Amino acid sequence: MNLRPLLIIPPIVLGVIGFRMMTQQDATQPPTPVESHLAVRVSEIVPHEISATAVGYGRAEPVRDWSAISEVQGRIVMLADGLAVGSFVDAGTILAEIDRTDYELSRQKSLANIAAAEAQLAELERQEANSRTSLEVEERILAVAQAEYDRIASLVGRGTSTQATLDSTQKVLLAQTNAVTKLENTLALYPSQRETLAATLAVRRAELAEAERSLEKATIRAPFRGRISAMNVEVNQFVRTGDSLLTMDDTSAVEITAEVQPSEFMPMITIALGDSFNADTVVDVTKAIEIFSEVGITAQVSMQIAGISAHWPAEIVRLRGTMDSETGTLGIVVRVKDPMVSQRQINRPPLNVGAFVTVTFSSQPHPNGLTVPRRALRYDDDGTPFIYVADEENRLDTLKIETGQVIGENVMVLGGLEGGEMLVLTDPRPPVIGMKLDLVPVDGDSPAEGE
Repeated sequence: MNLRPLLIIPPIVLGVIGFRMMTQQDATQPPTPVESHLAVRVSEIVPHEISATAVGYGRAEPVRDWSAISEVQGRIVMLADGLAVGSFVDAGTILAEIDRTDYELSRQKSLANIAAAEAQLAELERQEANSRTSLEVEERILAVAQAEYDRIASLVGRGTSTQATLDSTQKVLLAQTNAVTKLENTLALYPSQRETLAATLAVRRAELAEAERSLEKATIRAPFRGRISAMNVEVNQFVRTGDSLLTMDDTSAVEITAEVQPSEFMPMITIALGDSFNADTVVDVTKAIEIFSEVGITAQVSMQIAGISAHWPAEIVRLRGTMDSETGTLGIVVRVKDPMVSQRQINRPPLNVGAFVTVTFSSQPHPNGLTVPRRALRYDDDGTPFIYVADEENRLDTLKIETGQVIGENVMVLGGLEGGEMLVLTDPRPPVIGMKLDLVPVDGDSPAEGE
């Protein structure tokens, strides 16, 4: 009997048994792996007051300056005591006097000319009065001569008088008529003579006013309280008309043209106008100062002096009106009143002209606002902003939000948040939604305070 075919059976059996052993599942289940936790820094999002600021820089300049320009010529005969660059003078102080001799002589000459013109005018009036009196007499004589001529003519007509007598009487009548005519012509000339003398008198009075004005110009007074910034004159120096004698700066206030990026002002306008501001809001920039005042935007000037930060309240007065061609900044002019008044109790020294200062513009706080740090803001593939938050089970989740203006390191949130959410500040890597988180609170009540 041939048993060779049966020799193949044991290897087959062994193969089947090995396959079953390899594919048979172990009845003992492996232990469930422990879920890993990711430690992240978080901050609770709570409503808080939002106040935007914008910072600009500039130099303090006098609110106005004044230059004493000589309006008359002459020798300087007096300067105020102690007058020098840097000295302070009060309003009305006599700063300098120019020799008044020539102008006083012109004044006296003008007075004499006026007196002469007034005397001529009085003489003319007297002559006119005399002429009118003489005319009345001559007219009466003319009436008598006319009556005598008429009488002789009547006698000649009746043949009781001669023609020679009539001719003689007529000659007397014509002579008297001529005398009356001359007086009438003389009286007719008086109005024009009076006008001529009146014009001459007006000229003389104008010369007097000019001389007196020159006398006034010879005395130079300070128009306001200020500090001398330039001196170009000395005693006994001869000055000509148009020469600059000195320059002084007004110390009642200083102005600073703060250079500010326009983009920094938009958050303040947004917060100040609140819910009334939207993309369709129209702002008249010609009334910018009125708008700033209405919405409560304020300014403060500060400067570091010897390690001490000094502050001055400032008033926003105007816009420069042009953009800087190099930096693209907008010039906003603020004014500080009484810059030379020092207050020791608040560590505020005088604010001198030329000082480089910082100007901080601030809006009124907007209550119950929501913000998130800019570093915590993410964007999906569609460009929609979102943030990572920890849900009630401390698991990673996302919230889509509607963002507003950027305020410093924070972004205003206009929608998508109600407050109380736990904002994840740490960037989870990888960001697996639903992963377990270990929360590490950051100091501060608001995410606006940062990490």
